Amino acid sequence: MQSETHSADDIGNLPGFLIRRCNQVAMAIFLDETSGFDLSPAQYGALSVVAADPGLDQTRLMERSALDRSSVTKCVERLEARGLIRREVDPADRRVRRLYITEPGQQLRTEVREHVLRSQARLLAPLGAERATQLLAMLKELADSHNAASRVPLRDGDAA
Repeated sequence: MQSETHSADDIGNLPGFLIRRCNQVAMAIFLDETSGFDLSPAQYGALSVVAADPGLDQTRLMERSALDRSSVTKCVERLEARGLIRREVDPADRRVRRLYITEPGQQLRTEVREHVLRSQARLLAPLGAERATQLLAMLKELADSHNAASRVPLRDGDAA
């Protein structure tokens, strides 16, 4: 993308660069606000999706969270190792593992929720309420418009 306001030499003003930087900032704020819980944003998202849809399989988790297969596998393995979710063999198809949040997983999700919400509010605070709402609407529109181009498209419009 080259224009009067964006040159290839000025990457700091390119949208892809700025989105990546904002992701770095969002991750740092999330990890700061949730320190002590040993939970990544992907793990929190996976716990939330599994809690909302008990018994889903890893493929459906991948589609609902827009994480690639290897990231979902690592995430599920970590959550299972911590006793936060459990995998059960599907009796109808023994190749499929169904995912369920455990009581400790639900407790952790409940405990960390206010910290997660605080991280999101802290991220958007510099914009004020009206501009934050506008930014979220624009980000959703941008993500939805380019969903098919993603390596891992979000399915059913569901977000983790």
